Formats: sequence, C-alpha cells, structure tokens
Amino acid sequence: MKQFKHFTASSNEKIYMIVYRHWFNIFKQYIPILLFIIFVTIGIATLLALTTDSKTVINTSGFYNSGLYLLGIVLYLVAWVYGFIIWVDYHLDIWIVTSSRIVNIEQKGFFSRTVSELEYMHIQDVTSDIHGIVHTALNYGDVNIQTAGTHGRFTFRNIPKPEKMKTLVMHLHRQALAKKAHPSYIKKEKEIQKNN
Repeated sequence: MKQFKHFTASSNEKIYMIVYRHWFNIFKQYIPILLFIIFVTIGIATLLALTTDSKTVINTSGFYNSGLYLLGIVLYLVAWVYGFIIWVDYHLDIWIVTSSRIVNIEQKGFFSRTVSELEYMHIQDVTSDIHGIVHTALNYGDVNIQTAGTHGRFTFRNIPKPEKMKTLVMHLHRQALAKKAHPSYIKKEKEIQKNN
C-alpha cells in the first residue's frame, strides 16, 4: 500500500483495501496466447523439417527458411504484445476502498483510463455474485453496488473474496450514515449552508 500513500484526499482518510481482479481472470486470458504460441512453434518447426528432408518436393532454398523464421518472429511478437496488453489491463484495473469513498480505476488499453469515485452516502444496495464451479472453488466473483448517483451501478468484476468486500462496503456505508446523523455533522452542514 506504500505506492498509494499519497492517494488519500485528506489526512484522516485511510486506505482499507486495494483490490485487483482475481489471478484466474488473467490466467484465462493467457491460455489462448499459450495455445497460439504452441501452434506457431509446431507449424514453423514442421515446415522447417519438411524443407530439410531431401525426399520432399518443397524447395529448400535459404530464402524460404528465412521467410519462415521471419514469420515466426512476427507471430511471437504479436503474441507478446497481446500478452502485455492483457497484463497492463489486469495490473492497472484497481479498486481502492478508503474510509470515505471507493475509487474505481479502469484501464482501457494503453492510453485510456477511467477513474470513478463513490461516496458511501450514495450507496443504496450491495450484492455479491459468485456463479459457477470455478468461481465457487476459487472464491471469486462480482460485487455490485447500486447507487443513487449518476453512475447507477459500481461493479467490482472478478475480484477475490467478494463476500468480504461486500461486508466491508456495507460496514463503511453504515458508518457514513451514522456519522451523517451525528449532531456535530448536522451543525457543520447548517454552518456551511448559512455561509453560502
């Protein structure tokens, strides 16, 4: 959490939790890349083996072999870049739960990011969803927060331990409601309205 020490808006705001998507989510996205790399490796190796066999009809010129190597390098590079994009998206999609708000930082590609904030006072409902055998076995799922604001709904997608997150958000919501009902808070609000 040291990397977020300057994140808080006020000196008494504490960071309770920093949440990334579950590791299985990135693992699922890397499986097609791994299969693609295996397919390319087998395909290039097979074509190169055919060119070195003296009984085949394929011309074994150096130009043909160089073209296969170049094709392999380009395809590996495409797989690497796609894998890097997945990693950046995974690592930079963050939900930060503080003592006064929830911040959703959503990375979309390399050059697009959306940052949304939600104060606990605007929460109307919090639900957690865990669907499927894998989600249940690995204990990850979604937490949906229904708000009264313009966003309508905040969603923590594929996070570990969604029940724990739901419980924490509900606890902080109740604290915010109790603080708002406190007489000192009401007095401060009246003073602010009187000065404006």
